Amino acid sequence: MTLTRREVLGAVGIAAGSCALSSCAMEGMGSFQGGTGKKVFPWKYTELDPDITARRAYYYYDKGHCMYAAFAPAISQLADKYGEPYRSFPVEMMRYGAGGVAGWGSLCGAVNGSAALMSLFVKKEDELKQLVDELFLWYQQTELPQYVPQKPALKIEIAKSVSNSVLCHVSVTRWCKVSGHKTFTKPQKERCKRLSAETAKKTVEILNAHFASRFSAARKHNEKTQQCRSCHTKGSELQNTRGKMSCTSCHSSIADDHGLI
Repeated sequence: MTLTRREVLGAVGIAAGSCALSSCAMEGMGSFQGGTGKKVFPWKYTELDPDITARRAYYYYDKGHCMYAAFAPAISQLADKYGEPYRSFPVEMMRYGAGGVAGWGSLCGAVNGSAALMSLFVKKEDELKQLVDELFLWYQQTELPQYVPQKPALKIEIAKSVSNSVLCHVSVTRWCKVSGHKTFTKPQKERCKRLSAETAKKTVEILNAHFASRFSAARKHNEKTQQCRSCHTKGSELQNTRGKMSCTSCHSSIADDHGLI
């Protein structure tokens, strides 16, 4: 039987697809260090300047929004220093996190991109969780944004707010209530640009401390969240929830007979 050119190409494509779904593809996966062909994970991290990171994040926001702005500055600085593999990282993929993932208002893109960045450099799961916990607790407990760019795109006073959550929906809404501004406006965009810059800066500060062996967790859950977790999280009596966010950001009304709260 004679195969046409189209049929041959189709057969090759199917074979390649089968390989992609099998162990032969998995064996070839990995991160490569420059052109050496040597697989390296996690990628090497070198101490970065937090202020340069914040400045780049502020301006990167216009290119890819919050998650992109939080992730790209560190990668671009390492690319400037070392070239590959940092230069080839497809940072554009981080655009999906805008507005809490494609505008869904879920996890804030700034902390989403920052956690992704940490996971690129920190291999041990327990260490990664400690760093992410510190960043997320800082984000939900701190009056933000405090960062003021040298040349702001919008020259107005930006109100600060405590999100009490890492969700975009909650974070933006709380800021709108404090500031009096509406969402999808220039002031709200300026607020999120500055918030992304400040989160990127904080992330680099945490990574710098971690790789210099001087990181120490400085934050913990508030008292009410600790009470909730004592009954509902892993190892507790009920063990029927997952999560680390401040419980009262959503569960603001709880029955009087609900124990301690």
